[in-house]
Amino acid sequence: MMISITQKFKPYTRVPGKHLPIPGSLLYAQVFPERWRVFSASHYLLFEGDMKISGPLKNFAVFQDLHRGGLAVHSECYKYYLHPSGRCEVSPKGLPSASFGFPLLSLGVHKHADWQKIRQRQDLKEILPFWLRLGAMVPEGEEDASLYTLGAGKLLTQVQQSILSKEKTEIVSKLHSLFLSGYSECFLPRRFDAEHQGILTEVFQEDAEVPFALLRKSFSILMEIFVRIQDNFLEILPSLPPEFPCGRLVGVHLPQIGRLSFEWSKKTLRRVVLVASQSTSIVICAGTEGGTCRQREWQGKRLPGAKRLSLGESVEIKAGTTYLWDCFCK
Repeated sequence: MMISITQKFKPYTRVPGKHLPIPGSLLYAQVFPERWRVFSASHYLLFEGDMKISGPLKNFAVFQDLHRGGLAVHSECYKYYLHPSGRCEVSPKGLPSASFGFPLLSLGVHKHADWQKIRQRQDLKEILPFWLRLGAMVPEGEEDASLYTLGAGKLLTQVQQSILSKEKTEIVSKLHSLFLSGYSECFLPRRFDAEHQGILTEVFQEDAEVPFALLRKSFSILMEIFVRIQDNFLEILPSLPPEFPCGRLVGVHLPQIGRLSFEWSKKTLRRVVLVASQSTSIVICAGTEGGTCRQREWQGKRLPGAKRLSLGESVEIKAGTTYLWDCFCK
């Protein structure tokens, strides 16, 4: 009965020389079949190395590991890893366990995650889960308020306003514009549209630094489409666009409450699971005023008993207890 996502979050490119953000860092890499380079956000070359091979290679690919961090570089001749530190290693040893790679989002698309094909398809149901993970993994850093007044930063502010105002039919079109103009083919953030697509009004300028802060900020903004917490008021799917009729969001950390997972289909919430870390009271809102749901608690491997709960009613939760809410109805 626990909600899970089995999909692997490892988008990749087979095109040599593409600039890719290194998940879990403020660095980016450029990888070729026989050479790799790691750069700082200010485009300073930090590390580089060569692979002694006799080409051409047939199975060259660079994977972004959105569970543990870093890049994995594969071919028929070698396999190595570029860690978030920028160092090249022969194994992923030392990276965080994949069990810590949360939250995870699925919107029902399970195609091969080739960045070039993702860019061609332009399907936000496919893009948003990777976008969310990349943003979640960006470390804290200095933030320049001027980032949000022009270019892609201004677009991000407009997206946030639509999400907070619950303008559900406007969100996807604005996200689509932000995706095309604010990120390169392999999702390296940028303030100005290097592809000159006519989306941004500002004249193109070369970024002095990669604006990783925009990617980090986008994580918290995107999360507010699906879950919002204020004091003890928990709102689930508050700004869900009609283009996302089904999906799952797993492992959302709620401070002073616990870890939340839920799923929905046909634009309707189906199941909510909360593993409580602290004893407190919460109020659940699922977009249905005056609605009800069924509440059960795990005891060992069983779910004995059940009671009906009115949405908007305060619920007492106990630390160490796992709760299931389902059978939502008006």
